[in-house]
Amino acid sequence: MPRVELSTGVGIHYETVGAGEPVLLIMGTGADHSLWNDTAKAYAQRFQVITYDNRGPGRSDHPPDPEQYTMRLLAEDAADLLDTLKIDSAHISGLSLGSAVAQELAINHSGKVRSLQLHCTWGRTDAWLARLFEGMRYPLDHNDMAMFVRTAFMWVMSPARLNDQPAEVAEIERAYLEENPYPPSKEGLIGHLHADLTHDALDRMDRIKAPTLITSGEMDWQVPTRYGREVQERLPGSALHVFSGPYSSHMAFVEMAEEFNRLTLDFLGKHAA
Repeated sequence: MPRVELSTGVGIHYETVGAGEPVLLIMGTGADHSLWNDTAKAYAQRFQVITYDNRGPGRSDHPPDPEQYTMRLLAEDAADLLDTLKIDSAHISGLSLGSAVAQELAINHSGKVRSLQLHCTWGRTDAWLARLFEGMRYPLDHNDMAMFVRTAFMWVMSPARLNDQPAEVAEIERAYLEENPYPPSKEGLIGHLHADLTHDALDRMDRIKAPTLITSGEMDWQVPTRYGREVQERLPGSALHVFSGPYSSHMAFVEMAEEFNRLTLDFLGKHAA
């Protein structure tokens, strides 16, 4: 499988599919690139899609020091990956933590960003979000990975899915913990939560020049829509789309995949050369 050693000092696993203008997909806290698989398949009909494991999860390196995980450092990994692949610029799409990484990439490497998608995004970690992230860290501090996964799924999945499909969700949790060939590491998860806790880009949003689509879900409990609106207010000309309905969760890209793909492919098409 493709792996590169970046100048930032970490080894990164990545995959590409499709042909056309490049689209870089950046995943969220503690998750590897495979969560993008269905999205990448849909995009690959028109674009070259690059997915990768951030430092921390999957097959990329897991630095043990939480200080080695900040949004700026994760964004430098993304920029260096594009350079290594000899891609001058790409359409950038980030989800949750990935959206914060995408913000830093667009702020500090504006020439690399053709268009920007920020899904389930926020611009600065306030006291409410800090308590949420600290609560997610608690089971990791007590070596209870099963409770971390259970808690994380509660935040990111819709209540409708959890209530209507309990057996399916339980099986996903079990397989994630017991059959995952690249299980999450405690160090990587704590590192990502450190990046979440220290994220602060709101006052630098005016440095983002790329056309930007922001999405949120009315049933997203982890990063409520008010945070996406706050980012939009700092980005003149950006568009905000709020998914609605019982499955409009933090994982709307999975639970509402058809609408998500239609919306985002339309945005990409408008900004492709």
